[in-house]
Amino acid sequence: MQPKVFVASSPNRVTDVCSTSARRLLEGAFDMRWNSGPELTSRELASQLGDAEVLLTSWGSPHLDGALLRSLPSLRIVGHAAGSVKGILPQNAFEHLDAVFSAAPRIADSVGEYCLAAAMTLLRRLPRFDARMRAGGWKSDGFRGQELRGRTVGIVGGSSTARAFMRLLRPFNVTVRLFDPYLSDDAASLLRAAKAPLEDVMGSDIVSIHLPATGETEGMITATLVARIPDGGILINSSRGTTVDTNALYCELATGRISAALDVFESEPPALGADIRGAANVLLSPHIAGDTAQGHLALMEFVVRDIMRWLDDGEQGSGFVDPAVWRLSA
Repeated sequence: MQPKVFVASSPNRVTDVCSTSARRLLEGAFDMRWNSGPELTSRELASQLGDAEVLLTSWGSPHLDGALLRSLPSLRIVGHAAGSVKGILPQNAFEHLDAVFSAAPRIADSVGEYCLAAAMTLLRRLPRFDARMRAGGWKSDGFRGQELRGRTVGIVGGSSTARAFMRLLRPFNVTVRLFDPYLSDDAASLLRAAKAPLEDVMGSDIVSIHLPATGETEGMITATLVARIPDGGILINSSRGTTVDTNALYCELATGRISAALDVFESEPPALGADIRGAANVLLSPHIAGDTAQGHLALMEFVVRDIMRWLDDGEQGSGFVDPAVWRLSA
């Protein structure tokens, strides 16, 4: 018999994260039921899930606490067609489920592209050239763009987004310094990176932050560390705004000494001052590093294929959520 699957997401969300090929895959491999209405509450989900063994969720899906999971003895697997599962599951969810899968590694590919694009945009000073031409100007003798090739890139946190960025950096012959106290030297070497103390990593030409939001990482990038970024350096933050001392960073940016690409903020949407909004050395985006049309449409199929491999032979797959590293994950 085909495993029973319930898709909790609303039809609008399904259109966003489930491609035509993913729908065909699901309908061919499983006994499917789809939520036909708006996003469900936890109570509505419990009443509609029935004896489904697999639950597929995405952004907007309700939280499943321990009591709710205990009331659903048939449910074995949750596949989250989005990023972090911490918004929908408690840590003790693994006491009730056989496996949890997330599409975070697929989103990481999109984030990696953003980091590369942000680094090259700021190195080539494209916002300044764009503003100059819009004001009626042309070339300037006062500044030139810079190249990525041969630079030193510092990576803070060896997450899946960091790994995606590092893969894209390989053709540029950069030196990668990596700070991650939970990663071994051998594992870093496999990523073609050299482990280094955080102070040394912050002294790189380009620094990219890839930290989860935990008590350990809150405010980790202090004023002292921001000051270690060399003149002309670039900071990219596509992970969590709370990991960086915002006031210290904004003060450093106001001097024009460094540049930054900021996709995340302490509170979102942020209340940005006119100095940051008008700064030519700051590239701002509204938490969209992982948000691409192609990336979103691939999310459901990503977790479904992982679930199918798990059901077939117990293979964990790249989207498998390991309870052992829950505390360290985003």
